[in-house]
Amino acid sequence: MTTDVDPKSLTPRQAQVLEFIKTNMAYYSPTVRQIAQEFNIRSPNGVVCHLKALEKKGLITIRRNVARGIEVIA
Repeated sequence: MTTDVDPKSLTPRQAQVLEFIKTNMAYYSPTVRQIAQEFNIRSPNGVVCHLKALEKKGLITIRRNVARGIEVIA
């Protein structure tokens, strides 16, 4: 499934987070803590905000109440 999201509509950090998720999904997605550690984000809520923005743009889906529940769509 492809989306009609213009890559230019992503912030630089959103693009980095999306690329990190894509490259670290051997069997399962990275955790919020792993993403926070990779980008030196102090609060898990900061990561969640980036993930929600990516989900809103249709690039990922987040399965609620599932550990490592991030799925890349695009």
